[in-house]
This record gives sequence, structure tokens and C-alpha cells, in this order.
Amino acid sequence: MSVNKSKTSTEVLPDRLTDDDVSLKKLSFGLWYVRHRRLFLNIIIVILIIFSASGWIYSFYVLGRYFIFDRKKDQQLIAEMAQTTVNLLAGHINQPLIISDVQVLGSGPNNLVAEIYNPNLRTAVFFKYSFVVNEQILVQRDGFVLPGQTKYLVALNQNIPPGASVYLKIEQANWQRLDPRQIPDWPAFLAEHDQFVIADKQINLANNSSQLISQIKFRLENHSAYGYWSVPILIMAYQGDDLIDVNELVLSKVRAGEARDIIFAWPGLKNVNYVEIVPMINFLDQNNYLPVD
Repeated sequence: MSVNKSKTSTEVLPDRLTDDDVSLKKLSFGLWYVRHRRLFLNIIIVILIIFSASGWIYSFYVLGRYFIFDRKKDQQLIAEMAQTTVNLLAGHINQPLIISDVQVLGSGPNNLVAEIYNPNLRTAVFFKYSFVVNEQILVQRDGFVLPGQTKYLVALNQNIPPGASVYLKIEQANWQRLDPRQIPDWPAFLAEHDQFVIADKQINLANNSSQLISQIKFRLENHSAYGYWSVPILIMAYQGDDLIDVNELVLSKVRAGEARDIIFAWPGLKNVNYVEIVPMINFLDQNNYLPVD
């Protein structure tokens, strides 16, 4: 019996062979690790790929959001900052625009008109202007005034309450100094381009019989060598020396050397004995010139 017990005890492997030998459990773990090392490596690679892909996806999301939503805001902010800098500099270099009070013409609906003068002989000004009524913006439009020019800014068919406070507001002014290499002599440039002649003006006021609507007739003659895609025209109606009404029309494709007869219907016009007809062309806008035939 003792022999069998001894044999059984020798068949059981000890947990540690000697005090200095490696544990069999550690050997088993090492063998398991060696067998599964590639799996661990693949898991780590997958985790790194997931983190990397997440970073790229987030980067593309942020970049896409910027170009779709935020870029325009940043560009507008930069433009406003640049414009502020330009205007601050322009305020030191150029004289300020001179703006008259607003005239409210007619009796419902009303036409608004204000005079603006640019005293700078080498600087044009492009801007947005608003007519403000009782601190509320009534209408906003794009405007310009050429070097040394006096012109009128208008807004038609507006309902102005009696006694309302009305004034003209200029915003986003862009001061554009003439390039001396392109336009060395502004008066000569203007005289060469601004050769419109208004001839044969007639005022046919409405009456109770044959003439139901007042008409303004005139001939527009372009004596210059330049044609224009668009020619805005301001018509100012006077009774004696008093301006009593204004109106606008736009002529299209006025060619060099062309003479055009115009009949302009003006409902409600009365008590007028003189009209002033003023072409309002921006001669610095190269896109408005017709191609040379």
C-alpha cells in the first residue's frame, strides 16, 4: 500500500519545481500569450484605426461646417474690419460727404429726395443709403457719388406720416481713390464720357378731356463714343423754383451716338412748369459699358 501511495504522489506535478524555477502557471500564460499575440496586436490596431478615423471624421465635420456655415460670417467680419480701417483712414485723408435734409414730396404716397455732395476731387464713394422715418428704416438702396459730384438720392411711393422725422443714413461707405495710371485727369475723363444731351423737352399735363395722364417727352442724345447697358435717369419736376416731385426711369442699351425719343407717363403730376432730366450713370463701372461694335 505504501508503494502505491508513493507512485501516486510522484505523478502529480508540483506547482513550482524548485524555488528558482519558473512557475508552470506563468509558462502556461506565456504560451497562451504567444498563441494570441497577433490577436492582441490586431485589436490594438483596430482601436487605433477607430480613434484615427474618429479624429478624421470630426475634422472633416468641423471643416465642412466652417465652409458651409461659418466661413461667410468670418469673411463678413473681416470685410467689416477692413472697411472700418479704410473708413478711419479715409476720414483723415478725404473730406466728409455733405448731405442735405430730406424733402418729402407729394401727398400720399410720398417721394423722398436728398442731395449729396462729394467734395473730394480724386475719390469716389460707394455706399448703402437708407431713408429713416421715426427711427425706422423705410427703404435701403445702393448708391454712389463720383469725385466732385452733386447728385440726388430718392425713394419713391412711400407713405410718410404727417410730422414724421425723416433723415438720410449712409452706411458701409467704400472710399475708392482714382488710380492715376488709369485716370490721370478726372475732369477730362468725365468730359469724354458724360456727353448726354437732353433736347426737345415737353410737359403735357393731364386734363379732364383728352389727356388723362401727364406725360414728359424728351430726346436723349448720347454724343460720346461709349455705349451703356443701363442708363438710370432722374426726372425732377418744378413749379417755379420749388421742387415739387421726382421720378425715375431706366433706359437699356443706349449705344454710342444714339438719339432716343422718350415718352414718360407720370400719373398725378400737375402744376408743373419745368422739369430737370439728369442721367445718373456710374462712369467707373466697367461692367456697364457696351462692347465696341
